[in-house]
Amino acid sequence: MTAAVVVAFVATWLALLLVGWFAFQLLRQNGRALQRIEALEEMADRASEAAAPRPFGDRSLKGSRLNRDGLAPGTAAPRFQLPRVGGGELSLDEYAGRRVFLVFSDPACGPCNTLAPELERKSRQTAGTPILMVSRGGTEANLRKIEEHGLTFPVVLQQHWEISRAYGKFATPIAYFIDEDGRIAAPVAQGVEPILKLWSSAGDKRSAGNHEERMYG
Repeated sequence: MTAAVVVAFVATWLALLLVGWFAFQLLRQNGRALQRIEALEEMADRASEAAAPRPFGDRSLKGSRLNRDGLAPGTAAPRFQLPRVGGGELSLDEYAGRRVFLVFSDPACGPCNTLAPELERKSRQTAGTPILMVSRGGTEANLRKIEEHGLTFPVVLQQHWEISRAYGKFATPIAYFIDEDGRIAAPVAQGVEPILKLWSSAGDKRSAGNHEERMYG
């Protein structure tokens, strides 16, 4: 074996060793990067859980991760406190022990503007189940819609979709019927007709309750 062959052989092995060393260092750095990413994702998940609204009447964080299909009947309604259009703040806790019809709306949503006057008309005709509307957008836009439709029930504002996220549905208009125990009483209704149908079912429950009161009161 000539000296040139020996030198070439040694150089080849050195090159392979060098490539292997670089590959090892790269994999180690990628592993550390993945660990950092996983740690950051875990921190973000924990922060999201801590920031999520807590269930109405339940101070635990169970169920704070919600899907996009809406909350199932029997689920504790997530609590919230939001600025009210026209001044002040309003909390879901203020409705504790009462049925409440919770509607999600947006002043730029066409079906929402079709629904709003219908809800106002029905709320005036039937007492007993208050309507609470959670809206998006700015104060001025919501004030115009309140005046346009003559709304007398309270309208509160979420900043983006934070309350919609808690209730598992990123859409408008949608509605939930919440019972006296602060739990979702029926599947989420989406769209004008399903929401009005849900309101009618809430009315049936009111009528049944009033009938029982007359019988046993």
